[in-house]
Amino acid sequence: MDFLGIGPLEIALIALVAFIVLGPERIPGVMRQLGSWLRRLRETTNNITRDYNADIRQITGEITALQDEIRNIQRDLVDVTSGIMTPPPPVNRPPARSNTAAPAEPSGPAQPDESQSIARTLADDIKRAATTPPQTSSSKTDSNDSYTI
Repeated sequence: MDFLGIGPLEIALIALVAFIVLGPERIPGVMRQLGSWLRRLRETTNNITRDYNADIRQITGEITALQDEIRNIQRDLVDVTSGIMTPPPPVNRPPARSNTAAPAEPSGPAQPDESQSIARTLADDIKRAATTPPQTSSSKTDSNDSYTI
């Protein structure tokens, strides 16, 4: 069983060297001091970990709130765009009571096809952009380069 990459034989050797160097009188005091250093180190690491976790929780809470807000905005946008993109429902009229047969197609006013009008507008814009503007007077410079103004 290794402790920090040090086996039991190495630990026994370190203890023997410490016993020889420090002597039996100073070993208990050194062990107490080493224990207090380890306790302080453990408390410091626990405090740092606690502060770090609190900061992470705060940041993740803010991120979660922002994600919820973005989802709400997306839902609102979907609601708005679905209302714009879907045509209004047809008006259901009760059939007229008459002795004549009903017409094959509804005789209501024709709805302009929105996609055709958009395509027509885009085609007009493309034609306008493709035509070259009329030439204006050009000015000459000393180097005989001409520029269109």
